[in-house]
Amino acid sequence: MVCCLNPKCEKPLNPDINKFCQQCGTRIVPLRQRFKMMRLLGRGMFGNTYLAEDRDNLHELCVVKQLICQTRGTGASQTVVEPFLQEAEQLRRLKKNQHIPSILAYFEEDHIPYLVQEYIDGQDLQQTVENQGPFSEHQVQALLLELLPVLQTIHDQGVIHRDLKPAHIMRQHRDGKLILVGFCVSQQVNLSDLQQTDSVRAQVSYAPPELFSVDKSLPGSDLYSLGASCIHLLTGVAPHALPLKEGEVWVDNWQEHLPEPLNPALQAILKRLLQTDVSARYTSALEVLREVRTRIKNPSRPAPSPPPPPEKPPAKPVPASPSPAPSPRKLKPTLPIFPSEVVQVDAHGNIVERQHPSIHYLRVTLDKEISLDLVHIPAGQFSMGSPAHEPHRQAAEDPQHPVTVPEFFLGKFPVTQAQWRIVAALPTVKRELDTQPSTFAGEDRPVEGVSWFDAVEFCNRLSQLTGKDYHLPSEAAWEYACRAGQQMPFAFGETLTPDLANYDGTTAYEKGPTGNYRQQTIVVGKFPANPFGLYDMHGNVWEWCADHWHGNYADAPSDGSVWQDQYFFACVLRGGAWNAQAASCRSAARIWEAASEQSSHIGFRVACTAAKSVSR
Repeated sequence: MVCCLNPKCEKPLNPDINKFCQQCGTRIVPLRQRFKMMRLLGRGMFGNTYLAEDRDNLHELCVVKQLICQTRGTGASQTVVEPFLQEAEQLRRLKKNQHIPSILAYFEEDHIPYLVQEYIDGQDLQQTVENQGPFSEHQVQALLLELLPVLQTIHDQGVIHRDLKPAHIMRQHRDGKLILVGFCVSQQVNLSDLQQTDSVRAQVSYAPPELFSVDKSLPGSDLYSLGASCIHLLTGVAPHALPLKEGEVWVDNWQEHLPEPLNPALQAILKRLLQTDVSARYTSALEVLREVRTRIKNPSRPAPSPPPPPEKPPAKPVPASPSPAPSPRKLKPTLPIFPSEVVQVDAHGNIVERQHPSIHYLRVTLDKEISLDLVHIPAGQFSMGSPAHEPHRQAAEDPQHPVTVPEFFLGKFPVTQAQWRIVAALPTVKRELDTQPSTFAGEDRPVEGVSWFDAVEFCNRLSQLTGKDYHLPSEAAWEYACRAGQQMPFAFGETLTPDLANYDGTTAYEKGPTGNYRQQTIVVGKFPANPFGLYDMHGNVWEWCADHWHGNYADAPSDGSVWQDQYFFACVLRGGAWNAQAASCRSAARIWEAASEQSSHIGFRVACTAAKSVSR
C-alpha cells in the first residue's frame, strides 16, 4: 500500500499501483523521489506522521513528519518553513541522545516542511494503557524518574517537545528503553491555524494554555503536557474524554476519575504540573525530579525485585584476576609507601583475616599543612558488574563483562573539606566554586554538596596548579579499584558491617549484622582500607565518576575508559553513602544523579593518569 500526502485527505491509503489518490485525486509520488509513504501513523496537533520506506537506504523503514501549513504557496508560509528548518537543525544536535530518534533529513517540498527520523520498533504508552489498563501510581512514579532526565536534557539544548502525550512516549522492544517521538520543532505554528479534525481537537487537551499563542512555548509547557499524560495513564482515559458535569473542567476534577486513591505527594506534584499559569508550575524538569525523589516514599530509581533462585545455582564467572600489586622494590623506587590495615570478613561479618601491606602513593602538596595522597593502582583485568547470583543486584549492573584497566593513581580518601577549600580558592578555570559547600562541617570530613560540574572544576584547577592530568575516575576504573581483586559484593568479603564503613547500619546485608546509623559523614580513613590501600570506598559519601549515565553495560567500553555522550543530563555515582543501606554500598552498585545535583551525601575522589602531564 501507499499513502497520499494531501494533509486533508481523510482516506489516504491506496493500492501500490495507484498513480492518483482514489479519495482526493492527489498525485502519488515518492517524497523527494526517495521516501515512499506506506501508511499514516497518526494525526497530531502539528501535522501528520507517516511510516515510510527509504528507497536510497536499502528500503529501511523511517518515519516522516509533515508539518501542517495552511498558507501553502504564499509568502506567509516562509514564516513557518524557515523557522522549522532552523529548529530541525537544532533538534539534529540531539542525534546522539539515546532517547530520541535520529533525524535523517529535513526539507521543504511544495511549500510543506518535512522531518524524517529513524523508525523505532516499540509500543507507545497510549497503546500500552489501552491494552493493559490504567497505570498504578508506582508505574507512573517510575515513568517520571525515567522521563524527567530526558526532558531536562532536551530543554538544556533549547529544544521544546510541544506535543508531549502518551502516544509520543515509546518503549523500544529490543531493550525496553524509553524513546520520545513526535517532536514539533517549529515554534511558529499557531494552534488556531491547525486542521480542525476531531483527532487534532482531542490532542489539544494535552496542551497548556500558553501554547495557543505563538512564541510562548517554554519548558514549563512540556511539564504541563507531562502532567496531562500522567492523568491519561492513571485514569486510562484521555483528558478531553474524562466524564464531566456541566461547567466542570478536567484539569480541576481529574482526581474524581482515578480508579484508586493516589499518594498525596504524587497528587500534589501532578496538581502543580497542571497549573494553568505557567509561573505557578515547576521551573524545570530537574525541579520536578527532585520533588518526586524527595516527597514520594522510596522513589530513587527503584531496584527490580530480586530474581527467583534458580533451580541450580549459576556458575560463578571466572574472570581474569587483576594483576597483583607489585612489590615496592619492583614498582617505582621513587614513590613513598604507607602501611595499611586490610581485613576480610565471613558471611556473618566476623573478621577472619588481617593483613598489613605497604602501599605506594603519590603526594600532592596543596599548602604548607595540607596535601592530597593518591594510591598507585596497578594495571589489571576484572569482571565489571554483578554476577546473577549476587543478592540485591540491579538491572543496571548487567551485563557482567571483562574490562582491562591501565595503571593509574586514585585518591587515598574522598576529597576532604580542607583540600577542597584550598583548591576552590585557586583561579577559576570554567566555573566558580563555593569554598564551604558542605552540610557536615569538618576539615577531615569528605566535602559534600558538590555537583559533578564542581568536581570537574576542582580537577581542572588541580591540574592547572600541578601540571599533571587530574580528573574524575572512569566508572570502570572506580569499580576495579574498589574491588581490589575481590569478586565478592564488598572489598571486605561477603557482607558489610557498621564497624567497617559509614552507612545506614539498621538494615543488614544478607547474614551480616546490624549496627549504628550515624546519620552524617565522618572523618575519612577511620575504617580499614581495601587491599589496594583505598579508604571509604564503601559508604560515607557517594562518589562522582566521570561517566555519563547509561542504563546498563550493553555498549560499555572494555578498556577502562570514560563513557560519555555529546549531550547528557545525569552522571554516575558509586560507593554508597552515610544514608544508604549496605546493598547500595556494594562494589557493583551504581546510581545516577543530575550532573547539577548538590546533596549532603555526594562527594568525590580524584584520579591521575600514570606519567601523564597536562598540555600547556
